[in-house]
Formats: sequence, structure tokens, C-alpha cells
Amino acid sequence: MAGIKYTIKKNRLRHSGMQGMELLDSGELKLLDEHDRHLYLPAIDSAEVSASWGRISLVADITENMVLYVYVLATDDHYITDGESTYDLNEVLCGDKLSDSEKKRILEVGNAKRVVDKDDILIYDLSGQYLYVCIDIIGYGEGTLSGIRIDRQGDNFMETFPSIYRERGGFFHRFMSVFSTVYNDFETEIDDLPKLLDPETAYPELLIVYGKWLGIDLSGDYLPVDVMRTFVREGYKLNRMKGTRACLERILEIVLGERAIILEQNTIRSYMEEGGIEGSSLEDSSIYDVNILVKKKLSDTDRHQLMHLIHQFVPLRSRIHLIRLKDSGVLDTDIYMDMNAVLAEESYGVFDDDMEMDDDIILDE
Repeated sequence: MAGIKYTIKKNRLRHSGMQGMELLDSGELKLLDEHDRHLYLPAIDSAEVSASWGRISLVADITENMVLYVYVLATDDHYITDGESTYDLNEVLCGDKLSDSEKKRILEVGNAKRVVDKDDILIYDLSGQYLYVCIDIIGYGEGTLSGIRIDRQGDNFMETFPSIYRERGGFFHRFMSVFSTVYNDFETEIDDLPKLLDPETAYPELLIVYGKWLGIDLSGDYLPVDVMRTFVREGYKLNRMKGTRACLERILEIVLGERAIILEQNTIRSYMEEGGIEGSSLEDSSIYDVNILVKKKLSDTDRHQLMHLIHQFVPLRSRIHLIRLKDSGVLDTDIYMDMNAVLAEESYGVFDDDMEMDDDIILDE
């Protein structure tokens, strides 16, 4: 039992009592822009009476004007009495019936240990079946809280020494804990290596590298992180479809978040040959021209960046024309249009050289 480690993940955090924090899908706690933020974890049950505890570690990404407080209480009973009332620690600490100041008073009654501005805390002097942990972050600013771990043993090397040197909480024990901290950091980094290779959990900087491995240039800081993750996740499939209409449609859907209309020049020419379009200036265009019609408004920078991405997947001789459709009118269910009703303004698209699309143009999807 002495070597058990508890990792505080999403399931425990969902049942915690928190204020000024938001639980993200990644399992991190986002610190909201409030002065006081409090996290009360539900009891960690060691399943052993008078159990010894080792250390608590966490990762607090906070600014220098914010202060970190950690309160730790070990006890063999879920209940605590202050002389007047008896409290169920799980209920009052993780609930919202009492204020934060009243919860702190109850922790003081139980002789909870308080540590300031430390993310690796030795708790060799605490014993009890249940461990209660409260984390406070005081001060304005943004940040995250993650990687909360509780270790029963606290030191990785004491079992390798003769029993005469194994005095718990003694000088030698505390001295060896320094090296255990370094060892635990390495162990955590090694355990997290698979996350670095997973597109869903890798750092944004690594997504750019993984994109290059797949032959996709995602650099430039113009794509949101979730879009880059999708490109890395689907990169192999996109490369297999490179140069096809389906590939171009999927790229546009990933970047724009909506389906775009792709009008190939050979489609327009087929209408011309059938007599469906006459006198159009489009007949002088090359068969390699591709017109992309989008509804989303794009700035000049967004257009250049999107074109840079598109050109990585289209045939070399293709010429891409990115066209934004004008916003169309929308009628709700309360509008009745009789035979004489007309729309005041028609919707039309504009090509790159400001050539309007008149009534002779047919869009084929």
C-alpha cells in the first residue's frame, strides 16, 4: 500500500467543490479572472486506518502577483466537531452550504497543514485513512491548475537503504526526498511522452512539426489549434486524395467550418456546349480554372492564408479563384408572399476581378 499514487483527473474534479475555476475537456482547471479561487477535493481514501502519506505535487501556471495556498488534512473519520456542531467533511467542503471562510475554520479545527507557494509538498507528518486537500489561488489574473498527484510513499529510494536509515520524516528521509522530486519529474515526463505524439493532446508547436512530416505546411499562426489537430489527424487521408475535388471540399470544410461551392471550369464549358450559357466572358478561361464560392466573410489576410493552404493540395496547373457570395435575404415563418411579391435585392457573387455573375451563370455543385 505504501507505493500507491493517486492522480486527480476529471472524474474527481467533477465531484470537487470549486469557485473561480472551470474544468476543461483536457482535464486542466482554467483559472477565471477573479480574485479568489478555491478547489476542495473529495476525500482520498487509503483504505487503511492511520495510513501514512508522502507528498502532494501539482502544476500551477500562475502569474507572479498570484499566491498559491494548499491546505491538507488527514483523519480517520469523515466527521469533525468544533465543540458546537458536527460536520461531515465531504459534504461541507465539497458542497456550497458554507462560505469559504467557514470551510477554512473547519480545516483549522482539524489542524490542517497549510503551505504557501509550493507545488511539491512533503506530508510525512500526516496520518489518517482519509486525506482532504484544498487549493486556493489568490490574486487577479489568468492561468491553469493541473497535474495534481498524491503519493503515499513520498520517496522512491528509501526502501533501498537498511532499515536503520528509514526513519520516516527524519533528516535522511527528507534529504532523499529532494532526489525523489527530480526522479518524479523525469517519470512524469516519460509517462506523458505518448501524449506528445497524439494529435488530440500534442502541443500546438508540435502540430506544426507533425504537419511537415505529412507534407502539410501549417506554420504562420493563422490556423486555430483545433483546425491544426484535424489536419494532422486526417493528413494521411488528405494526401491520398490530393488533387481531387473531394480533397478540396474537405479542406474548405475544415478551415471554414462550412461547405463551399466548387465550380470547375469544365462544368461551365459543358453548359456552354449545350447552349445553356451564351456570350459569357467565362468561355475564355482555362479548363484548369477552379472557382470556389464561400459564404463566410474573409479578410485579405485570411484569403491569402487559405490560398496558401489550398495550393498544397491542388494540381500544379490549377488556378484557384476564391469568390465570396453576397449575403442572401431570409424570410421567417410569419411572412406570406403573394403572386405580386418580390425580393428587393438579388444576391450575386463577384469574381476576383470584380466581374459580376449575371443571370446566365449556372452554379453546379
